[in-house]
Amino acid sequence: MADQREPEAPRLESDRPQRSPTGAVNFGSKGAFIALFSQIGITLLVANLGGALLGRWVDGALNSNPIFLIVGFIGGFAVGAVGAAQLIKRALKQFELSDTADREARLARRRAESEREE
Repeated sequence: MADQREPEAPRLESDRPQRSPTGAVNFGSKGAFIALFSQIGITLLVANLGGALLGRWVDGALNSNPIFLIVGFIGGFAVGAVGAAQLIKRALKQFELSDTADREARLARRRAESEREE
């Protein structure tokens, strides 16, 4: 009787060492930049649209001219700009942390190489 074992499942892990922990964003990749710009665009869109719709609703409830529509749009733009600024600030902080870690790793490698040469 032949051996009837199930075939072994393929490995899902890569043999390459990981540069960053699982789930962390690698800001050196194009995907991270696309994600950041998408977040900024969606933040601005939702805030502007939300402010304009809220202003239009208030105009309809008060039976007024489109003054609240304009105010809502400007307010939405301000809220969106603050949200986008916070996203950019957080991303720049991650860039700085990544650069600092890379710089420290290069310095440690240089020190280790110089100690081996001595």
